[in-house]
Parts: sequence; C-alpha cells; structure tokens
Amino acid sequence: MTEKTPSLRTRSRGLKTWSAFGNLGRRPTEYEVLTHNMNHTTGTVPLEMGPDVHGNVWLREHRDSMKLTVPDWDAFRDPDTVTYGTYVAEQDDQETYVEGLIAQFDSEKSDEALSDEALTLLAGALAPTRYVVHGQQMLSAYIQQLAMSSYVGNCAAFQTADQLRRVQLTAYRTTQLQLTYPERGFGTAEKEIWTKHPDWQPIRAAFEYALVEFDWDRAFVATNLVTKAIADQLFLVQLVHQANELGARLDSLILENLWRDSQRSQRWSVALVKFLTAADPGNLEVLQGHLNDWSERGDKMIDAGARIIASPNGRSAADIADAVRQEWHSLLESTGLHAEAN
Repeated sequence: MTEKTPSLRTRSRGLKTWSAFGNLGRRPTEYEVLTHNMNHTTGTVPLEMGPDVHGNVWLREHRDSMKLTVPDWDAFRDPDTVTYGTYVAEQDDQETYVEGLIAQFDSEKSDEALSDEALTLLAGALAPTRYVVHGQQMLSAYIQQLAMSSYVGNCAAFQTADQLRRVQLTAYRTTQLQLTYPERGFGTAEKEIWTKHPDWQPIRAAFEYALVEFDWDRAFVATNLVTKAIADQLFLVQLVHQANELGARLDSLILENLWRDSQRSQRWSVALVKFLTAADPGNLEVLQGHLNDWSERGDKMIDAGARIIASPNGRSAADIADAVRQEWHSLLESTGLHAEAN
C-alpha cells in the first residue's frame, strides 16, 4: 500500500494566519489583532536607525535598563480592550452629550445666575486646571512613546487623547465665563494663579518633577499612580461635589463626564501593576520603591488641592483632603502597593 501524499489542506493545518501570537489556542480577538506587535521602538534596530543615535541611546538608558523583569510584555491586556475605532465611537457619544449640556445651559443663561462664591471657585479651581491637564497630556505621551509593547502604549495613547479632550473643554468653559464675566479674570489670570498662588505650588512642583522622571517605570508611577490619580480625585471628583453645592451644575456635569475617562485610566493602570507583579513578584518591590519617593509629594498635592477647592458654603479642606487621601490609598492598595503614612 503506497503512502498517500498529504493534501494541501492537510499540510496547511500547521500554519495559522495568526502565528504571530504563538500557540494561542484560539482565534485572537479583534482587539488583539489590531493591537499586537505594533510597537516600532523595540527589536534589534529600534527606530530603524543606528544604535548610537540619540533616540536609541535614550531608549536603552530609560526603558531597556529598567529593573522591571517581564518575560513577555505582549501578554498584557487592556481590561477595556480599547481600539482606535471603539475609542472614537465612545468619545463621539460623550462629546455629543457634553455639547448638548452646554447648549441647554447656554440657552437658559445659567452662567448669569452663578453666585459670587461659585465664580470664585471656578476661577480659582477650574480654569487653572488647563495647566494641570497639559502636564498630564505630556506625561501620558511620554509613557506611550517609551512603552515596551503596543498593548501598553495604546492605553497611554488613549489616555493622552483624553487629556486633549479635557483641555479643550476646560478652555471652552473658561471662554464662556470670560464672555459673561470679563472682570473676573477668566482666561487671563490663570497663569499667575498657577505660578504664584501658594496653594497651587505643591501641585505645580509635583507635575514639574514628574516631567523629569525619564525612566519609564518611574514615569508611570509618578504619572498614573500619583500626580494624575490625585489631581483627578481633586479636580474631577471633589470639584464636582463643590460645584454642585454652589450651584455650578453645568460644570459639575461636564466634570462627571470627564471622570469616566479617568476611571478607564485607573483600570488599565491597576491591571498593569497586577500584570507586572504576576510576571515577577520583585517588580512590585521596584514599583513600591518609586512610590516611596513620591508619597510625600502626593500628600502635599492633596492638602494644597483641598485648600483650593474648599469653600465657606461647601466642603471644608479637611473633609476634601480626607476623601482624596482615602481614595488614593484605596487605588494603590488594589494593586498591592501602599503610600507611606503622611
């Protein structure tokens, strides 16, 4: 009996269209197909330039020399499995919602009914946050640029886009308030507030220090686990409560919507820390060391931000600080990390 030559169909079973995933054991999801192995800064010739060009030297020093030990960075998954298409669709819906809010409140001339206390809050605690969010945007872009895999890099890229959205909305509301109250300094006083007001200086200092954290793992901790995590609790969550108390309902609703973006950022940040810990328990110790270096700055941010948001007819600075510190510690503890006691 002669041995049959395997058919083309039989021979082809050993090769799969998705062989880049290895022995996955299943068909990859659309998210995985659109995300896998898209990082052009890794490989034997990063950036497709010589090893001694500045970009490749930077990557070797500030990313490839990290103490984190991860056998396969491509094994990480965004818990929200966001792709460009799903991100654009989701944010289009959110922008439609916010535009509807602005149109409704504008037609009701709600800004003209704002109290003096509400205007003071918005001028001192909302309008200057465009500097905060520009800082978050630059930090998020850096995390994306030095990411070790496209699964991590895409999360940071969408986070960067979130900050651009928030900058635009903050600037839009500042301009609206400027047109209604030209004498209150909206659109003109924020730079001086940001650079000279005593309570803004611990926050500004934290962001400036974060911007010179060049090692990727330290930049991730400084950004997603400290400065952004705390600033978002202050100026998205606690400012919402205060704006509601003082009758600035439009601003509270816009900030509530922006908080959705921040929660997505927290989810992937927590997932990444857990992924790193599972890859090597020693990674958690590395991250904890970075966090220890940042805990004092985080606490100073909380206390200063609470004073900025506090208002005679709203929440006190002590209550705001306690709430933010509790949420920050809870976020860290969900990853296995902890902030040093204040």
